[in-house]
Amino acid sequence: MVKWTRIMYLIGAWLFPGAILVQVFFVGLSLFTGQAYWRTHMVFGHLIGMLPLLLVVLGYLGRLPHAAKRLTWLLFGVYFVQAEIFALIRPAAPMLAALHPVLALVLFAVALNIALRARAFVQAPVRTVTTSEPPVVPIEGWGNPGEEKM
Repeated sequence: MVKWTRIMYLIGAWLFPGAILVQVFFVGLSLFTGQAYWRTHMVFGHLIGMLPLLLVVLGYLGRLPHAAKRLTWLLFGVYFVQAEIFALIRPAAPMLAALHPVLALVLFAVALNIALRARAFVQAPVRTVTTSEPPVVPIEGWGNPGEEKM
């Protein structure tokens, strides 16, 4: 199960930077064809937002290393700020909203970094948690072992 989850993580990790390139294409279409594709850019931008969230979930299910999970959370955070905050503040703060395309570059860089590292997670052996001592189970009630009832 963990192996398949990691494979799904790898696929999602490569789909996201590809989707960002499609987003840039939609902006190019809007700029060079008379503003006809802004709505497509907005709808597709919100649709691809599911990928970083899915990657976060798959990172935990796939038991990825903590550093990989942190990088995936960073991807989700940058996406959220870029798509949900900077895109929406345009009327109130256009100078700050101008960071929207700059964050798209940051988002692409983080997504590509994750995608390039993701193959190693699929190839890595799955570590299981082991202990040298068996788990301690209380015999009476919910207390700790050795605890006497009063």
